Amino acid sequence: MAGGTNDFSIQISDAAENAVILLNSQIGSSLPQSTEPQNLGDRDPSFSTSSKPPLNNLIQRKSQTSSPSSKPLRATPPTDDSEPTSKRKELLVSPGPNKEEETQKEGMKSWEKFIISMETTAFACVMGFFIASMTTDRLKNSMIWGLEIWKWCLLILAILCGRLTAYLITNVLMSLIWKLWLDERVLYFAHGVKKSVLFFIWLALVTLAWGLLFNHGDKRTVTRGLAGCLIGATLWLLKTLLVKLIGSVHATKLFSKIKEAIRYRKVVRALSAMEMRNTNSEMQKQEKDSAETMRELMDAIRGKRLFPISYIRFDIGEGKHTVENITDEAGAKIASDEIFTKLADTDGYMDFKKLLNFVDDEKVIQHFEGVAEDKQNTAGVEQNNTEQEKQIKKSVFRNWVVDIYKDHDSLNNTLQHSKTAIDELNMIASVIVLIVVAVVWLLFMEVLSTKLLLFMSSQLLLVAFMFGNTVKKVFEAVIFVFVVHAFDVGDRCVIDGLQMVVDEMNILTTTFLRYDGEKIYYPNSILALKPISNLYRSPPMSECVEFAISLRTSMEIINDLQDNIKRYLESNPRRWRAEHSLQFKEIEDVNKMKVALFVNHTINFHYFAKRAKRRSELVLQMKQIFEELKIEYNLLPQQVNLSYTASAPSAPPIPVRRS
Repeated sequence: MAGGTNDFSIQISDAAENAVILLNSQIGSSLPQSTEPQNLGDRDPSFSTSSKPPLNNLIQRKSQTSSPSSKPLRATPPTDDSEPTSKRKELLVSPGPNKEEETQKEGMKSWEKFIISMETTAFACVMGFFIASMTTDRLKNSMIWGLEIWKWCLLILAILCGRLTAYLITNVLMSLIWKLWLDERVLYFAHGVKKSVLFFIWLALVTLAWGLLFNHGDKRTVTRGLAGCLIGATLWLLKTLLVKLIGSVHATKLFSKIKEAIRYRKVVRALSAMEMRNTNSEMQKQEKDSAETMRELMDAIRGKRLFPISYIRFDIGEGKHTVENITDEAGAKIASDEIFTKLADTDGYMDFKKLLNFVDDEKVIQHFEGVAEDKQNTAGVEQNNTEQEKQIKKSVFRNWVVDIYKDHDSLNNTLQHSKTAIDELNMIASVIVLIVVAVVWLLFMEVLSTKLLLFMSSQLLLVAFMFGNTVKKVFEAVIFVFVVHAFDVGDRCVIDGLQMVVDEMNILTTTFLRYDGEKIYYPNSILALKPISNLYRSPPMSECVEFAISLRTSMEIINDLQDNIKRYLESNPRRWRAEHSLQFKEIEDVNKMKVALFVNHTINFHYFAKRAKRRSELVLQMKQIFEELKIEYNLLPQQVNLSYTASAPSAPPIPVRRS
C-alpha cells in the first residue's frame, strides 16, 4: 500500500473474510470522532485546518486496527516471520517526499545528468581537436579570423566546459564542508551560494581565456564587456551572500524544531517496526543518524517541507507489512492504537520497561518517565516505585502521537511560509543589484558617460523625496522580520491584549488569525513599536484561580483545603506541577476572605484548548472539595426597609347638566 494517500483498499482472502467482516461490524462504536471546531489554526487543537477523511476510508483503516473485544485480530506481525529480513529492513528506511516532489527531483537530476553528459562529450571532442591542432602541421599553421585554431579551441573549452569545471570545483568544496564542518548553519549558507559561485567561476574562466588569448586590437571592446559581466556576477554573488546570511539568522531558529520533528518521526517509526536497540554499535549509529538528520534538515529548509510521519503496520487482508503515512489527526490516533497494540501486554496499559527496549531518545524517555503510572499491587505483594514497575496508559500514548503529528504539520506550514519574507527580500535586492550591474556594464562599454550618470543621480534625489518614507518603512520592516524576529508562523502571540496566531509573514505586513478565524493584517513597521508576547516561546506558565470563603471557616477546614489541593495537584503530574501557592489576600466586610490559588502548568498557553480544559477541570475539582468540606459563603444580613403608601380615593364624577 502506498503511503501518503487517503485512498485505501483491503483485499480480503477467504480465510480472513469472516474475521474482517466481524471487525467491521464493531467499528461504529469504536470509531474515534473529532470534537474540535473547524476552520481554525494549526498548532493547537482550537485551530485546525485539516479536512476530515471520508468515512469509508476511515472505516477501512480502522478495520485493520485492534479493539479490546477482538484480541485475536491484533495487527501484530506473524509469528512465523514469513517476510525476509531484507524486506523488513527496507521498511525502516526513512521515507522520502511525496510523489510530486520525487518526480520533480528526478526530472531535475535527469536534466542535470543530460547537461553533464553533453559537456563531457563536448570536452572530449574539443580536446581531441585541440591536440590535433597542436600536432598536425596542416592545422598548426591554419588561421581563423587571424587567430590560431588552438586558441579557438581553448575559448570553446572555456565556454562549453567551464560550467563543468565549476561544477566539479563546487562539488569538491561541498564535500569538504560536509566532511569538516557538519554544522547546519554552514551547510545552509554553502548550499545557498552554490549556484552563484558556480556561475562566477564559469564566467571568470571565460573572461580569463578571452583576456589572455584575444585581448588585442579591436577586440578590447569584448574584453570590457566580459569584465563588466564579471563585476556584475561578483555583485550578484555578494548579494546572494548577504541574503543568505540574513536568511541563515532567520532559519537558525527553525533548525532546533526541525531536528526535534525528525527525532520524533524516527521514534514513531522505530516503535511501529519494533526495532530493538543495539548498544554495541551505538557510536556508528549516532554518526549515521547525525549525517542523515543533517541531509534531511537541509532538504526541509531548501524544499520547504518535512518528510511525512509514517509507521509500519501489518495488513490483515494481504498478510504482509506495509508502510502507512499519517496525513491527519484521525490517522495519528489510528497509528497510535496500532503501535500500542503491538507493544501492550494488557488492554489499556503498556509496560514501561518494554518501551525502553525500542527507544533510545533521552527526551522521549524522560517524557514517558513523567507520565508513567505505578503498577497496581497484586495479591498483596508490595512493589518498589522503579521504572521497571511502571506502565503507560493507552490514552497517554495516543495523545503523545497526536501531539507529534500536530507539531509536525504545524512545522510544515511554518516552512512553507517562512521563506516568503526571504524571497521578497531577495527579489528587492535582486532588482537593486540588476540596476547597478546594468549601470556598471554601460560604463565599461563607454555607452553611458559620466555627465549622463550625474544627471541620472540628480533625478534620484526627486525619487528619494517621493518614496523616502516608503524606503524607511521597508528598512524598519526588514530589521523587525530578520533581526528582531519576535515570532514565527504558527506562534500564538498577544498584541494589544488580543491573542492571535501568526498566519503569514511578509516583508511589509504580517497576517494574524483571531480566535474566530478573522484575519488581521499588521504593518511590520507598526509591530516594531509594540510589545509582543509570544506564548509559544514561553516556558511552562502559571494560572491563578480566585475565590472567597466565609470568615467563620475554621482553621482545621482551611488546612484540609490545602491538603486536598496539594493531593490533587500531585496526583496529576501530567497536567500540573507540584509547586503551588494558596494565598489569603484580604478580609472584606468582616465576613469573607479573598483567596487566590496559584498553580503551575506543565505547558505554556500556546496550547489554548489544553489550558482551558485543565483550568475547567481545576475549577470543578475545587467545587467538589468545597462540597466535601462544606465550605460555604453567605452574604451579611442586610437591613431592608419596607413602606406602604395607600392610594388616594378617586374623586366622584362631576354631574353634567343638559340644557
